[in-house]
Amino acid sequence: MNSVQLMGNLARDPEIRFTKTGRAVAMFTVACTRTYVPAGSTEQRELTDFIPCVAWGNLAESCGNNLAKGKRVFVEGRISVRSYEGADGQKRYRTEVVADFVAQPLGSDSRPAADMSAGRPGPSAAGTGFDGLGSESDEEIPF
Repeated sequence: MNSVQLMGNLARDPEIRFTKTGRAVAMFTVACTRTYVPAGSTEQRELTDFIPCVAWGNLAESCGNNLAKGKRVFVEGRISVRSYEGADGQKRYRTEVVADFVAQPLGSDSRPAADMSAGRPGPSAAGTGFDGLGSESDEEIPF
């Protein structure tokens, strides 16, 4: 099973691009802070992980319109590892979360969570017109 759930803050505004066929793709980074107790210590410390995420189609457009740096966000999706050839000819790998669902938690000064769902509408999303595009794509990310 390949399933990921993240809750954190956006590290920067989403970057929206379009593939050659016109499909939207959004790339953004979620900063997730966790606490831990180092070995041999009794004091808690915090560590922040910066998780790269990508969304496709209508979900990507919603992310671009509704998310901004610093906003709290919940992302659900799957881990994907893709490879590409760098400008220097070397093969590179990128690990990222491919989002199937993105929401801003209720109570944050944002739109309701359902406004950014793409295929899994929340309780207030009935009739919002989302077409349920998933995250699968045969197209290459244009950056």
